[in-house]
Amino acid sequence: MAGTGTGEFAPSVCEVLNAVITSHSGNKKEDIANMVTKFEISQSMDAGSYNGSITIQDTVGFLEGFPLRSEEMLELKIKAYDLNTEVNLKTHVFRIDNIQASESSSQVVYNINFVSNISYNASKRRITKAYDSSVSDIAKKVFNTYFASLGSTNYLDPDNGNRVNEFATARHTISEEPERSFFVQPTMNATRCVIPNMIPTEAMNFLYTQAYQPETPSNSFKFFETLKNFYFATDEYFIKSARTSDLIDLFYSPAASVEGTDPNEQVNRVEEFTIISKGIDTASDMFSGSYRNKVTEIDFVRREVNVYPFDFSTDAKYIDMSGNPRNLADNPHTAQFREDTFTDENAKDFIVFKDYQQSGDISRTLHTERFVSQIISNRISYHEHLHNTQLSCIMKGRLDIMPGMIVNFDIKSLDGISNLSRNETLSGRYLVEKTRHVRDDQNVLSAVIKLVKFDWSKGEVDE
Repeated sequence: MAGTGTGEFAPSVCEVLNAVITSHSGNKKEDIANMVTKFEISQSMDAGSYNGSITIQDTVGFLEGFPLRSEEMLELKIKAYDLNTEVNLKTHVFRIDNIQASESSSQVVYNINFVSNISYNASKRRITKAYDSSVSDIAKKVFNTYFASLGSTNYLDPDNGNRVNEFATARHTISEEPERSFFVQPTMNATRCVIPNMIPTEAMNFLYTQAYQPETPSNSFKFFETLKNFYFATDEYFIKSARTSDLIDLFYSPAASVEGTDPNEQVNRVEEFTIISKGIDTASDMFSGSYRNKVTEIDFVRREVNVYPFDFSTDAKYIDMSGNPRNLADNPHTAQFREDTFTDENAKDFIVFKDYQQSGDISRTLHTERFVSQIISNRISYHEHLHNTQLSCIMKGRLDIMPGMIVNFDIKSLDGISNLSRNETLSGRYLVEKTRHVRDDQNVLSAVIKLVKFDWSKGEVDE
C-alpha cells in the first residue's frame, strides 16, 4: 500500500503496516498487510475484550494455501497519520467469514475476526473456585491465573504524566505484554464466594457487581479491555483522572474549513452526531428506579425484614463530569417535579435475602458485610443518570480515542437562530463509553464514538 511518508500529517489516512499471521504450531508465518483492504476495531466499557476484523483481498490462494483454520495468531501494526498514533496488537483469530469468490475465481474476499491473545486464552478456561478476600484482590488473582501473569505493581499512570492514580488504584504490568497493564481500583468489602464454572470474563462480571467502595458511591465497577490496557474500576476513577490540560476538545461542524490549514480543526472536528438521549424521558426515569428505589432485605437468620429507601435528591453522593459533587441544578427535571412525581409509592423495589454479618455478630459465622442494598440502589440510580445525556459521534481518524477517556465537546445552539451560542445542556465533558474505528479500502479511517455524561453537567472545573 502507498504510504504517506513518516511524520506526514494526513488527518484521515490510516495504514496497516504489518499483519503477520502465524500458524498454531508456529512453523508458518506470513505478513499479509498488502492484502488488507479494510479493518474494523470495536472497544467498549461494557465488554470484557475488544474485537475486530480485517478484510482480505486474496489473489494468491492464501486462504487455502496457508491454510487458514481460524486458529492462528495475528500481529497487527496500525498507524494513523493524524497524530501519528501507532498501535501494536497481539491478537488471535477466532472466525473467518463472509467469504466471497469472484465469478472468474481469480480472487476471494473474506474477513478475519480477532480478539486479543490475552482474552482469547482466557476464554478457553473455566473457573470453579472458592475465594475469601476483598473483591479487588480476587479480581487480581483471577486475572493473574486465567488471563495473564502480572508483574510489577505501582500507583502511577504513565498516560497521565506519571501522576498518582486516583483512589489508590494499582497498575499491574502484564508480563506477557509489558507495554500493557491491568488497573485495579481497591474495594472495601471482603467476601467469601464460589465462582461456579464460569469463563474468566463472566467471573469478572460477577465480581464487579459485588464490588463496593464508599469513596466512589456510584459502585459503577466494571471490567473491560482497550487496545492499551485492562481495567477493573469505577467511572469516578476515569472522571477524576482527567485534567483540563489533557482533554481532547471536540467540536461539531458538518463541513471542514475550505482552507484546511488548522490541524486542530481537522483532527477535533465531529462531522455528524446523533442525540441518543437528552435526559427528558420521565417514563424511563420512573420505571428504572433512578430517582426513587428501595431495597427490601429479608434476614432469615435474625427473622427480620428491613427496608432501605433511596431518594436521588437527598441520598445520591455522586460526582458530576467535573469530578466535583453533583449539582441538582444540572438535573433535567425541576425540584418541584421531582418531589411531585417520584414518590415512595412508585419507587422501584428490590428484594435481598441477607446472609452476611452486621455489627455485633460473632466473627465468621456468616459472610462478611456485603453492602448489597447500597450497591443495588446506587448502581441503578447512577447508571441511569450517567446515561441521561448520550451522543453518537462520527469523525475522521482519532485512533487514539478509547473507552474510559474524557473529552470536552463544544456544541452550538440547535435552534437554527442563535447558532453562535453554546448549547448549555449538551456541551461539556463526556465519558467515552464505546468506540468503533473503521478503515475503508481508500485508507480513510473513521471513528464512531459513543459519549455519555451525568445529567446536563457541563463538567467545568477550575484547576
